[in-house]
Amino acid sequence: MKNTMKKAVTLFMAAAMATGMLAGCGSGGDKPKDNGESKQQTEDSDKLKIAFVPQLIGIPYFTAMEKGGQQAAEDLDVEFLYTGATQASATEQVKIMDSLIKQGVDAMSLSVLDSSSTNPYIEKAQEAGIHVYTSDSDAPDSTREFYVAQATDEALGRTLMDRLAAQIGEKGQIGIVSGESTATNLNTWISFIEKQQKEKYPNIEIVDIRYTQGGSSEQALKQAQELMTRYPDLKGIVAVASSTIPGAAQAVQQEGKAGKVKVIGYGSPATVKPFVEAGVMEESILWDAEELGYLTVWAGKMAAEGKEFEEVNEIEGISNPVTWDAENKILLLGEPLIITKDNVDDFDF
Repeated sequence: MKNTMKKAVTLFMAAAMATGMLAGCGSGGDKPKDNGESKQQTEDSDKLKIAFVPQLIGIPYFTAMEKGGQQAAEDLDVEFLYTGATQASATEQVKIMDSLIKQGVDAMSLSVLDSSSTNPYIEKAQEAGIHVYTSDSDAPDSTREFYVAQATDEALGRTLMDRLAAQIGEKGQIGIVSGESTATNLNTWISFIEKQQKEKYPNIEIVDIRYTQGGSSEQALKQAQELMTRYPDLKGIVAVASSTIPGAAQAVQQEGKAGKVKVIGYGSPATVKPFVEAGVMEESILWDAEELGYLTVWAGKMAAEGKEFEEVNEIEGISNPVTWDAENKILLLGEPLIITKDNVDDFDF
């Protein structure tokens, strides 16, 4: 993390919704713009346009990525287009991708929900001369140029399993509540959670994996309740998607099982803070989402300018060196971050 913490982000819902509008969709009013505005528009049109399509907007995690992307755009003198739907939907993602193709952006990145849906549009964008890459969630079976990764999927999955195992004494039943069943990143993390359990914790049993449409918190609450009812000896619940953490934590809280059923997941500090303070969660696994947003825009500018990544990249605006895996085409931000009661207040996303 940066030595000096960023200023708190306020009104994140309003900011995410406001910046989620597609660029170029002006008011269409009849009043003529003054020369200053016209000049600014001309200057902006000359800038490289770097777009990012998140899985959804309006949650602290992706709002933090947006903030980091906006800072990078300012530092690097490019235009940043951040646009997504209010619910996780592959159908909405491809609509947004199609719109960005028509706008003729220079580079487009996306956090993939369903690669079978988005892969054809990645190819369509590339045929239109747009550089396309993934960020936050990958589509390794696509023609994407590269993947901007927050941390390795293996490290994220195995780290979470290790932390939960320590909390429950390395034995007992646990359940998993995830987001969309097609989300590449979530499924990959789950696969490594399962591998770590099988290899290191024979006395832990993963009893069930539940999915929620659009990563709905309400559905996560219901799924967590059903898990605790069906498995009364349940020792832990893993909330894989950040948006499912509130529902899973609230279910445990409402059942009066805080501390008895451990809740852990991949959630931003702002998302998990109330549950950490209430004793429902001990830890969350994540990374610096603002820096991931910054790296996403930096990488898009590099691609649009035809520049290659170094094996190790020192980037102003990012705390630690960013590594490049040329074989797998992965630009790696760093190691997983463990969020606890001791550091949850140190972050603003």
